[in-house]
Amino acid sequence: MMRHPGRWMTPLVLLALFASIMLWGGCAKDLMGADTTPPTDSQITSPEDGDALNSPVINIRGRAEVGATVEILVNGDPKGSSVAHPPAPSEGGLGRFTVEDVELGDEGPKEIRGIVTDLYGNRASSDIAIDIILDMQAPPVVFEDLIDAQWDTVEGVPMWQTGVPTVTLVGRTDTTATLARARYGINEFTPDSMYTFQGAPGEPDSVRFWIPMTSPPLTPANPDSLVTYYVEALDEAGNASTWPIQLNWAAAGKETVLAWDDSDYGSIGNRVTGQVGMALAVQFQAPPWANFVTGMEIFIMNDFKDNPDDPQAPTTAPFIAWIWKPTPQLKPPDPPGGHANDGYTPFDWYQAPEDQLVPFYFPNAIDITNNNDFPDRQFLAGVQYVIKNNPYIGFDIDEPLDSRSFRWNFTEWETATADYIIHAIVSDLQASGEGRTAVLRSVVTTPASPGQ
Repeated sequence: MMRHPGRWMTPLVLLALFASIMLWGGCAKDLMGADTTPPTDSQITSPEDGDALNSPVINIRGRAEVGATVEILVNGDPKGSSVAHPPAPSEGGLGRFTVEDVELGDEGPKEIRGIVTDLYGNRASSDIAIDIILDMQAPPVVFEDLIDAQWDTVEGVPMWQTGVPTVTLVGRTDTTATLARARYGINEFTPDSMYTFQGAPGEPDSVRFWIPMTSPPLTPANPDSLVTYYVEALDEAGNASTWPIQLNWAAAGKETVLAWDDSDYGSIGNRVTGQVGMALAVQFQAPPWANFVTGMEIFIMNDFKDNPDDPQAPTTAPFIAWIWKPTPQLKPPDPPGGHANDGYTPFDWYQAPEDQLVPFYFPNAIDITNNNDFPDRQFLAGVQYVIKNNPYIGFDIDEPLDSRSFRWNFTEWETATADYIIHAIVSDLQASGEGRTAVLRSVVTTPASPGQ
């Protein structure tokens, strides 16, 4: 006899569904008798009430009594239905339903309504409904300008140039945007300020925004980096407008040593030292192109002590190197104000040579481009003593004296009567463990002219 397995599929499915319903201990339905209880606690879980969406075709998900049919209407028009299937045991008694490929139609507000009917034809006493907005129109975005950059022609190519490692991008959008940004790769820059202009009647207001952007890592071995930034405006529905900007960052690698003295102490007696906690500092002003203090030079004198391991070796003790901000609201020469770096100990015991100008670099450069902290790139560099009377540092007494040297006497800064031989190394590039990294000059190839 020929068997027809397919004839048994529908009864088996229904039997399994009924069995599943019977297993839910919390179900009040009496499947052996007439059921007149309408389904309750149904809900639409996705999308959520008040969502803004940018896709005209979506899936609608929710929870309803197991076995119930959920018919979806959009602004009153039927768009499909689905049966709620049993959930995982940990999720409770309500089943899950998904109505796929629901067409929302044209842009605008939408009411999504679900009519829930259980296995016995009982309709829920109230439909489930949410309101959403279909928005497929991206907000506008326009790139306007770069601040701290100059528009020029270099080797016949129009480009932007800047003398600082940070530029500020200026763009515009309108109040339909919820986010403005500039990005490349995983790097994202967002506005630090925005300004709203009133729009025409019936039109959204215009918004100008300012976005600071820092250079990517650059080294002397890799001094250039061509980056495509995407200036974007996004709205609540996820629509985005994009304006690509190509920016070529180029490291210039310029460095100089700042000094008031002539590096000649003249006489062996022209040296200074201090007690533990005392400090020496010299005030400097970096040139406009210098963005970082990268190191120092100090003339370490002979202390006339014997090294216990090698009579010919130096006996210089450790010290702490500091960079200070100028004292607020004073005119130069200013005594030191607050510290601008973490104290750095460049040499351990007996490491620093003596009777010579000794250079060293900070592990992390000190950025002096903030005009509030370093007016016109003014700062102070010096040392603090951690060992009594060591090291000895040379000073210059040749005229004219510059009165830029200071000595901390535990209670106040005194103006020194000599020029301490302490120098500052400044650069357009910052320092890192792999060498100097940062940028002095940037180039942008769009737009055709600035300020449009």
